[in-house]
Amino acid sequence: MTIKPSEEEVKKLEEDLAKNPRDTDIMNALALGYFSNPSLLKGKEDLELMEKAYATKKTIKSTHNLAWFYYLECWGSLEQALEIQKECISMEPKSFYPYFLYGYMLLANNQSVDAIKNLAIAYSKNKSRDIIHNLGTAYAKSGNFETAKEYLIAATNEQDIENKSKYNLAIVKIQLGEKEDALRIIKELETQVDKYDDIDSFAVAYLYYLLEDYDSAYVCCKRCDWNHYDLFSWEHIPYLIYKNDIEEFKKLVASEIANRTNWIIENKDNDEFWEDDTEEEKQEYLAERESEITRLTELEAEFALNKPNIDIDVNNQYFLESCGCLLFGCSEHNNLKDDE
Repeated sequence: MTIKPSEEEVKKLEEDLAKNPRDTDIMNALALGYFSNPSLLKGKEDLELMEKAYATKKTIKSTHNLAWFYYLECWGSLEQALEIQKECISMEPKSFYPYFLYGYMLLANNQSVDAIKNLAIAYSKNKSRDIIHNLGTAYAKSGNFETAKEYLIAATNEQDIENKSKYNLAIVKIQLGEKEDALRIIKELETQVDKYDDIDSFAVAYLYYLLEDYDSAYVCCKRCDWNHYDLFSWEHIPYLIYKNDIEEFKKLVASEIANRTNWIIENKDNDEFWEDDTEEEKQEYLAERESEITRLTELEAEFALNKPNIDIDVNNQYFLESCGCLLFGCSEHNNLKDDE
């Protein structure tokens, strides 16, 4: 049974901590109480308590929970979270929580070999579909596609609700040259793109692009509302438009060039716009926009080649399964109270 801490329980924990100011278990419980009741927060008391517990006594719980919080709740803190979780792993935890979190973070940081090691330990302790999905994805990112296929096939079951395992499996099969199997999976995914956010028609278009089926890829692209996307942030999408509708391509390029040119005109001499940036940062932003305009201007000539050298890192296209809440002591998710 999952129970969210009540305000009364949080106040009781505040009183308990006042009486026992160095009790890291109380610090952790109170941090989770605040985390589950954002209305009680005046600042960042939840994070501050986790940091205090870690500074007071580095246990598996205090170390792991802080690493989780840094990564999942503090944007841009992955490197810091990895260093802290490395300390946690050195304590040789008994439960799967620390290994799953560490493997998940390593995988997100493209450290596939180390991710495999820790996810394998996590899976030996808990046969979670999410773990086996990420383990298969780690093998795929490391280039071991045969092993990746085995794990992703195992993860492609009724619990693969968002089709992430199926999607990753399609990429792996393409890498292995199993194109007929891959195409069958892609067609299945194409019928289900409206069910979930991550795997939309653009994502399926990428799979068709890998198969060099540009017509089907473009059909998928057309199903999306282009007004909601920066089409030129992808390398292959503009090429698909160019291949299938040159007039639409020219119109989109002209619009993008105009947008960037107007942005430069409006902001270049607007001191208020740049008040939080140094002169060096300002010049970098302006140079970036100028570079984008140059690239857009040259794009049609580049695409006039039979097939441009579009370098897409496949490793950035795989979907990971979130590790979810792995906080020791979180009653809201019925988690383990401690490393057991």
